[in-house]
Amino acid sequence: MWHEKNDFISYLFLFFQFDVVPQNTIKMDGFFDDWNANINTYVDDSTDSQAIDLISFSVCNDNNYLYIKLDFDSEIDLTEQSFNPTEIIINIDADNNSSTGFSVNNIGSEYGINFFEKFVFDDTDSNVVDTLSLYDFDIVALPSITSKEFEVAINRSLFSDTIAISIRDFVGNDFMPDNGSIFTYIFNNCSFPTNSSIDFTKSNLNNLRLMTYNVLNNGLINNNRVDKHKRILSSVNADIITYQECGNTTYNNVLNFLNTSPIYYPYIYKYSISGNLTISKYPSIQSWQVSEKIDAELIDLPDSIYLTDILILNGHPPCCGNNQGRQENFDALIEFIHDAKTIGGVIDLPFNTPISFSGDMNLVGYSEQYYTILNGTISDTVTFGAGGFPDWDNTPLEDQVCYFNEKDIAYTWNKLSPNIGDFRLADLTLFLFQ
Repeated sequence: MWHEKNDFISYLFLFFQFDVVPQNTIKMDGFFDDWNANINTYVDDSTDSQAIDLISFSVCNDNNYLYIKLDFDSEIDLTEQSFNPTEIIINIDADNNSSTGFSVNNIGSEYGINFFEKFVFDDTDSNVVDTLSLYDFDIVALPSITSKEFEVAINRSLFSDTIAISIRDFVGNDFMPDNGSIFTYIFNNCSFPTNSSIDFTKSNLNNLRLMTYNVLNNGLINNNRVDKHKRILSSVNADIITYQECGNTTYNNVLNFLNTSPIYYPYIYKYSISGNLTISKYPSIQSWQVSEKIDAELIDLPDSIYLTDILILNGHPPCCGNNQGRQENFDALIEFIHDAKTIGGVIDLPFNTPISFSGDMNLVGYSEQYYTILNGTISDTVTFGAGGFPDWDNTPLEDQVCYFNEKDIAYTWNKLSPNIGDFRLADLTLFLFQ
């Protein structure tokens, strides 16, 4: 991921039967303002569940993907055990023939996507029930944190032009549609892909380019991957880079890696506790350990070009079920930012000094963690203070969603050799700034 700032003004850089007229572009990013009222939607009966209530689902598509938006009455986690237990399955009658596939909710399902178990039932052969990986269908489901809403992208290549869809929660035994109804969908390309390509050329040579990358288990010294990292380093030509998972990468290892690049990075800041690594074309005035997994550098930018310096925060909180560990790190982050904005404490910044927080945030649990970063809502106020909006103008931080080049999809986790039960494609890496 990379990001440019020109005098710290941000620029995105990266890389039933229905028929409706195409009107918009569905962007797979975990935000839902692109799902407008004209998109095909089924609204479920309320209070017909013994647990979490299914509210509605909406359907759209483009040339490559089937998109489904799910709405619930309470926050859930699609793929993990959470405070509101659910087991959501999407059944797709791929040939719109109820006499083929697995019989469920008045349709013949060829494919049943079980998010909690992280696999897909393949019932195309009536004599054999097979299971496939979520990756076999390029399934992306966002957000990766708990939510009342989710959007799902599914590769449409195995589907006919007319399909039927059923949604079920096994825990509450709730179905959509219900009461004997069948939801039939005709592919109509109601989403227009942008297909915009962005190159690496700076629109202004004075723009400050930032990049973050989890190199996965000391990838800068992995003989099988180091050449790829070198190509990325040279192609992006970022001014400041925040790397994660470099715990066993020594200072000399970093020097050897950088010495093969035509781009000069004289400043290396390695953090032994977090395993993070920040490299820069410009020196740091001061360093801080914000928390166990978050580090900070106040980068001294050239006064002849920039009006201020910039505070660079590099984070890699703990993964998976460690919700408390992530929350503690993000609470500490907000405490540190508020310290920076006020006189006293360990850090004092001039008013409106830009702040960038980037890294692999491992946001796969409670949504509270994301909103702590964004809005400054501290959980442990006894230890970390009252919190509050982190931007200088007392507003939330800006979450810079970074899409794939020529795709309207934003995910940063991808298993190269996936198996049944592996975690889905998800967006774990963030770039937030003031």
